[in-house]
Amino acid sequence: DLHLSLRRQRQMCIRDRAYPLEKYSITEHDVNDPDDYDGDGYGSTRDAFPTDGNQWSDIDADGFGDNGGFSTSDDCPYTPGTSTSGRQGCGDIDGDAWADDSDAFPHDSTQWADEDGDGFGDEANGNFADDCPAVSGTSNRDTFGCPDNDFDGFSNDGDAYPTDPRQWADSDGDGYGDNPSGIGGDNCPLVNGNSTEGLLGCPDTDGDGYADLVDELPDEVTQWGDLDGDGYLSLIHI
Repeated sequence: DLHLSLRRQRQMCIRDRAYPLEKYSITEHDVNDPDDYDGDGYGSTRDAFPTDGNQWSDIDADGFGDNGGFSTSDDCPYTPGTSTSGRQGCGDIDGDAWADDSDAFPHDSTQWADEDGDGFGDEANGNFADDCPAVSGTSNRDTFGCPDNDFDGFSNDGDAYPTDPRQWADSDGDGYGDNPSGIGGDNCPLVNGNSTEGLLGCPDTDGDGYADLVDELPDEVTQWGDLDGDGYLSLIHI
């Protein structure tokens, strides 16, 4: 009846004055749960991040929030991911914390960046680490990722013949390369030599150009062989 209705309205007014809505931080987002500890308008039962006022939803359930623009935001909100570097909450196949689309080496957990774009990673302790990370290079034998003008695999700085792709080392320092198949290959690569005829880079005591190994008179500069087999050394330097 009218008396009962007026009585109920009076009780509701008294209750509202004693327990105002502001006390519970209830907003239009969630009027059913008064426990909104972070003040983002979402009650704790529906807030995926009850202590983070910037986040409340996590559609892909990867631990990063769907509300963009914050340090806890998910850069791939509809795809679960574990990445924390490059982009957060995105796929990270190798588990190095770098998102696959930000990782220069998505299948190598020891590398993720390649500043000079030469295919060798910048992480010094990683696989195939770039020895020249700021300069693009193709070397892969003495160093990785350094300039190699002749493309023989040896860096320019480590190549005794930086413009000859068939030679790269000269162990005995006599000017003849260690690769016997290359031009000017040393026939005695571990022994310094000066021979220039037949055998290259071998000891030539008399300096006639023929290595002592094949010089029938190694101490006579004017003689080195007996071509006609008559027993007389007939090759003479004029």
